[in-house]
Amino acid sequence: MSQSDNIDNIVPFPHKDHRSGGGTGSGGPSNMERRVENLEKVTADINVTLARLDERMGSTATKSDVANLKVWFVLTAIALSGSSFAVARFIA
Repeated sequence: MSQSDNIDNIVPFPHKDHRSGGGTGSGGPSNMERRVENLEKVTADINVTLARLDERMGSTATKSDVANLKVWFVLTAIALSGSSFAVARFIA
């Protein structure tokens, strides 16, 4: 298939005039200012939520914490089983 065969499948992208608010006529500076004010309000709420999430993440276990716990658990199990075999040998 050549490139000229694909030209028939090309559809032009609909044009919008972004200078006037997307071509709807409802745009303009006042609409933009209202949108910016709304974004500023939402940004403040998002910052509070992110701070809470960051605080919660500080008290959760990380992947390395879990890996260290696994190593500690395995070593403790080996030590306890070794000591129980030693005690059993002395008793018997």
